[in-house]
Amino acid sequence: MILLSVFCLIGVVGCQAEDDPVKAQGYGVAGSGVEIPQHLAKEAERTVLDMEEVDDATSVALDKSVYVALTVNGFDRFFLKDIRKEAKEKLEKSIPNGEFEVSTDSKVEMELTEIEQALENNKLTKKELEQKIKKVKEDLKG
Repeated sequence: MILLSVFCLIGVVGCQAEDDPVKAQGYGVAGSGVEIPQHLAKEAERTVLDMEEVDDATSVALDKSVYVALTVNGFDRFFLKDIRKEAKEKLEKSIPNGEFEVSTDSKVEMELTEIEQALENNKLTKKELEQKIKKVKEDLKG
């Protein structure tokens, strides 16, 4: 009787190790098992943050394409076009294997920040990322 109780207790405790069996198998989390490398994006952020005019940067990479949003404040906002051009040239020089889109638009920055956070939390599949990047591309065009 005691032996049967011990086995039942072990069985119940052992089965409760993972609350969500679907999640334990790697299903249920949108991006599970699929890692979308962001090393180009992080390198691009470091590169543009070296610029004096840039206060902050957000970037997301999809294959070789890297989308970068810059935050520029104060007097430097009068020179956004020049800052974007300089940032793109600096990126192309320091990371020759990437294709870059640079923006100073706050809407694009917000979208890229949202995508970046979802990627960090592994909540996006590659297909979802492609759809979100397509929207960012449309916003970049105007």
